[in-house]
Amino acid sequence: MNNLDKWLKNSVGEGKKIVSGNSPKRSFFKRRPHAKHPNHKKQAPHASKHPSLRIIPLGGLEEVGKNMTVFEYGRDIFILDMGFQFPEDDMLGVDYVIPDISYLEDKIDRIRGIFITHGHLDHTGGIPYFFPKLGNIPIFGTKLTMGLVRKRLEEFGYAKVAKLNTIDPDETLRLGCFTLNFFRVNHSIPDGVGVIIDTPQGKVVHTGDFKFDFTPADNKLADFSKIAALSGQNVIALMSDSTNALNPGHTVSEKSIGKTLDDIIKNTPGRIIIASFSSLIGRIQQIVSSAIKHQRPIYVSGRSMVDNIEIATKLGYLSYPKGTIRDIRKYKNHGDPNALILTTGSQGEAVSALTRMAAADHPHIKIKKNDTIVLSSSPIIGNEKAITATINNLCYLGANVISNNIMDVHTSGHGKKEDLKLMLSLVKPKNLIPVHGLLYMRKAHGQLGIEMGLKEENIIYADNGSVIEINNEKVKLKEEKVESKYVIVDGLGIGDTSATVIKERQEMAENGIAIVLFKADKTTKKLIKTPMLISRGFLYLKETDKIEKEIVTESKKAYEALLEKDPKASWDDLKKFVAGSIARNAHKQLDRRPLVLPIIVTG
Repeated sequence: MNNLDKWLKNSVGEGKKIVSGNSPKRSFFKRRPHAKHPNHKKQAPHASKHPSLRIIPLGGLEEVGKNMTVFEYGRDIFILDMGFQFPEDDMLGVDYVIPDISYLEDKIDRIRGIFITHGHLDHTGGIPYFFPKLGNIPIFGTKLTMGLVRKRLEEFGYAKVAKLNTIDPDETLRLGCFTLNFFRVNHSIPDGVGVIIDTPQGKVVHTGDFKFDFTPADNKLADFSKIAALSGQNVIALMSDSTNALNPGHTVSEKSIGKTLDDIIKNTPGRIIIASFSSLIGRIQQIVSSAIKHQRPIYVSGRSMVDNIEIATKLGYLSYPKGTIRDIRKYKNHGDPNALILTTGSQGEAVSALTRMAAADHPHIKIKKNDTIVLSSSPIIGNEKAITATINNLCYLGANVISNNIMDVHTSGHGKKEDLKLMLSLVKPKNLIPVHGLLYMRKAHGQLGIEMGLKEENIIYADNGSVIEINNEKVKLKEEKVESKYVIVDGLGIGDTSATVIKERQEMAENGIAIVLFKADKTTKKLIKTPMLISRGFLYLKETDKIEKEIVTESKKAYEALLEKDPKASWDDLKKFVAGSIARNAHKQLDRRPLVLPIIVTG
């Protein structure tokens, strides 16, 4: 029995509801006889009947964020997750980074659907940016996940036309030749699932983001029975979350964090402001329930916090008496001294509610002496400086700040070493593909796989754009790479901000800008006036007169020297030559490298 026949026999379990996505023009399940052309040449069976399964990560393997993976078999493609990444410190002015989908642009008709494992933006944030390019491909996910995706698409005007499909984790989903089954996992947001992907080349399991929590905030345990059943199902490859692979032990339970927060809410005098991720619905429920128990009025600040609470309440993931949670705009009228304020800004984001409070710029909340601020979160890599600055500003205003460095007010949504080993022991995969994390995290995860009995050759370390090929139960990393450059979202521009623009912003930020204005004859190109220098962030006041004169003199000499040497020099040649001369002079005189911008006005 070949791989295809095995898969057709075993891919769909007994008694399960089957949901279908986009169907290919031909039926995968119905074999049709093909008439042979007179010049027909027999192809290798591997190429014609049984292509390899190709797994192509487009994001999530060289950063923490922008998770997106393509699964491809023959004419069928499905996509797992479609996230974005928050910009790194040196990406000045950038809003987000999204995966590069160049590989998919000529294959849109082959994409059968998109499945989203959970509702975090590093798994959903790219959807509205790709929607116009990929077309209206069906999107699938659990109830809360689809509620958050719908809200995101509403902001871009796509929600009414998008094909959003809610699935139950006990359903089976068919996307072309792929059959997807699911198992619930614990994470820092409800409704997260891992995915069991049955393909003609075998079974692949993707954990999504997960931890094992035996006392989760929502009292919903992971589907241990489904996960354990995988050990006897010949799983060819396990793609598993690596974020906390270097951290020993098990991840702390949400119930433990809830107890700590309850003690703070009960025993702390005065006003409490708790900053957290707006997606931590279970954590928010614990905070709200505790505030109600200890008779603290609740106010909410921050757009994403307001939106997510509204969505989670509407879908039944948050419960509290009507009127319990109030809009922050009503706070001034009540001025409750015992209020509990739930806010965004735990990562020190520039325009977030907590950062504005710390800068004394919030329209409704002014930090007072002895306010207690709780940061119920851990720093995302790259945000440490912004968080430290926010905490410092809050302390200057007299607040008492409690973070995870002081007591356990946050726990991760990602499994630590013992959680990852438990997943490996339950699934018993033939191969491990560490995903979701930087290489050092994935290497640590791979080492755990070796400790659990896998051989080193059965650990696959891919990068963004790598092609993982599975054929006849063999998994290998091909030499082939697909394009996977950073695609930058900058204001209304998507992918139109080049590396040159970012470099220029960095130069301006570090050394300022020097603009030299030339006025030249349109015909002869000879200078009509002495050049003029305008600089910002480049010259100190005491240096201004002397250095300005030198730069003007040098730029005039350089312009005239090139024109004398080559009277036919183009305007661009003249500008480049002058810019180089000014840059060299500035470095020689001041050891600085400003962004030099020559401008020639003709008259």
